[in-house]
Amino acid sequence: MRTTVLALAILAVAAASVYPTERKIADKDYLLKQKKILQLFVRVHQPNMFLDLKAIGDNYDIAANLDHYNDAKVVKEFLAMYKTGLLPRGEVFSVLYQPHMEQAIKIFDVFYAAKDWDTLLKTACWARDRVNEAQFVYALTVALLHRQDTHDVVLPPIYEITPHFFVDSQTIQKAYQARMEAVGVETNDVHTVVIPTNQTSIWWNVNPEQQLSYFTEDVGLNAYHTYFHLMYPFWLTAKNYGLNLDRYGELFYYTQQQLLARYNFERLSVGLPEVDILLFNKPIKTGYTSGLRYKNGLEIPTRPDNVEIQNEDFVRVEQIEDVESRLRDAVDLGYVIAEDGSKVSIYEKNGVDILGNQIATIGQSLNYRYYKTLYYLLKSLVGRVVDPIHRHDVAPGTLENFMTSLRDPVYYSMCRRIDIIFQKYKEVLGQYTYDELAFPGVRIENVEVDKLVTYFENFDIDLLNAINVNNIEEAQKLNIVARQQRLTNKPFTYKVVVSSEREANVMVRVFIGPKYDITGQEFDLDTVRKYMVELDRFPFKVVSGRTVIVRNSHDSAVFAKDPFTYQTLVNRVEDGILGKRTLHVDEIVNKCGFPERLLLPRGQVNGLPVTFFVMVTPYDGPVQEFPRAFASCGVGYNAQYPDMKPMGYPFDRVIKDYDFVTPNMFWKDVLIFHKKTSDVNFHN
Repeated sequence: MRTTVLALAILAVAAASVYPTERKIADKDYLLKQKKILQLFVRVHQPNMFLDLKAIGDNYDIAANLDHYNDAKVVKEFLAMYKTGLLPRGEVFSVLYQPHMEQAIKIFDVFYAAKDWDTLLKTACWARDRVNEAQFVYALTVALLHRQDTHDVVLPPIYEITPHFFVDSQTIQKAYQARMEAVGVETNDVHTVVIPTNQTSIWWNVNPEQQLSYFTEDVGLNAYHTYFHLMYPFWLTAKNYGLNLDRYGELFYYTQQQLLARYNFERLSVGLPEVDILLFNKPIKTGYTSGLRYKNGLEIPTRPDNVEIQNEDFVRVEQIEDVESRLRDAVDLGYVIAEDGSKVSIYEKNGVDILGNQIATIGQSLNYRYYKTLYYLLKSLVGRVVDPIHRHDVAPGTLENFMTSLRDPVYYSMCRRIDIIFQKYKEVLGQYTYDELAFPGVRIENVEVDKLVTYFENFDIDLLNAINVNNIEEAQKLNIVARQQRLTNKPFTYKVVVSSEREANVMVRVFIGPKYDITGQEFDLDTVRKYMVELDRFPFKVVSGRTVIVRNSHDSAVFAKDPFTYQTLVNRVEDGILGKRTLHVDEIVNKCGFPERLLLPRGQVNGLPVTFFVMVTPYDGPVQEFPRAFASCGVGYNAQYPDMKPMGYPFDRVIKDYDFVTPNMFWKDVLIFHKKTSDVNFHN
């Protein structure tokens, strides 16, 4: 499996400052903590095979240690729920199902309330074999991401923890067969099996939407989506836990808008029109077969073509339409109604943040009873569409799990429906004035871009957590991977030539968008803005006179590199413990971020015409590198978002051609070429 060559690292964002100034060496205590956390996520569907961790859990009594938790009340509430019966191990878990969500929150509360690392470890070891494994992974991951003493640890890739949500069931079955064939073979050698997977070719002739499966079923893309919702759980009330989820409502809006723009851009690249909007009075035209199976053997249900949307047990179409009507009223009136009846303006600076919180959260909503959460109502309604009243008790659908949502084309239709509300809000705010866009005394003279090339590469996914083994020793002799083709791009460099009348700190904003629509007509500015995908955003100091800014695609603050594999993490931690290498915890590898490989949409053999856009704006903050992927995942633990402009600026509002173009902008027409891997020249 291809891995990065960076040392063991974290998303190093301190609560006091976005920009760490000192490199912190990973000491032995940190490394031992990291090792234990990695072990807790190994084969969560089986009893713990690490005997030292199992002994800790077996010998720990939560009730006898209430004084080791910051909030004894939440611990007692969990224990009471545990005694009455939680979701059993082996059962399917969906955080969108309210009883499952409430149980997961109680488990999280206990993890989060632990006063110190020792108590957290003992609690996690106890829960590891006593609560539902999927609830355990969910609750522990959220706790680790938000606790002050663990937010800097590295987690294994989610597709290695639960590979059955990322790899089709036929491949998993082949992995079991490979494991059975290896049992009993007397050898000290590692038994390696590579299982090729190709989930696209079967359905192309039946469903043209499957042409995009290389994008929608990309494990990195779905892992990004999963971790975003683990960093920003929709139920989390920040103030109750002493957390700062800075601009989450706006971040939700922007990540969904960018995901939709990126998806539609990808559709154009393969000759498909913009995705249809989800309508309640028309059937869902495109069906979907994921080929996935839950670990307990239940199939993720198939949705046939042209399924009618019906009321389900917990969500009605009329309920969603009422919520949408209230949100549209809020946009028109300029305020939302808080729980106490007060009117909270959304025409102020943070208005989109307030609006986003009403659409996407329970914990951050000002009035959940009134506004509900449109995003999750839609996911629940459409996710259960094949069995809306649980007549056949089918398993949760693709939309009911964050790890699988992006695979289904209907997700993007749903996003379009939600985006209409946000776009209506942005239209009410009106266009930016010339003065709001211009940067007096600063001009972009030219932009040069390397040749842009996309291609497919092989990617191996470790399947050992998908199959059962008898012991650790057996697992160490197996190396079973699924090999998939995934889209990537050749790294590129661009140069921006800026002339300025004075020395200044600036923000450089880089976007890419399509040149022509599906009919070959050139986009007008107000239409293309909805397709513009942010490639980078970074601060820079320009001098008086001429400044040449050179930036490599690897430096992007929007995207994240591939995470370390579990085995790479283990090897590096062990080397650090033994003193074979020095590791630093401030070498940045994000837990969350849009995959760097998907920086560009798939090109075309003769070149896909696109527009490269660069804008330079004033910036008052420190001119240092932003945390990687902050633009798509925020800045992490308790930190402030470092850019005060609206997310998506300057393409977040209506555009009038005659007022939009300013000297501090530059448009560059370029082509994206798609090539066979063997034809890619990596030296030019």
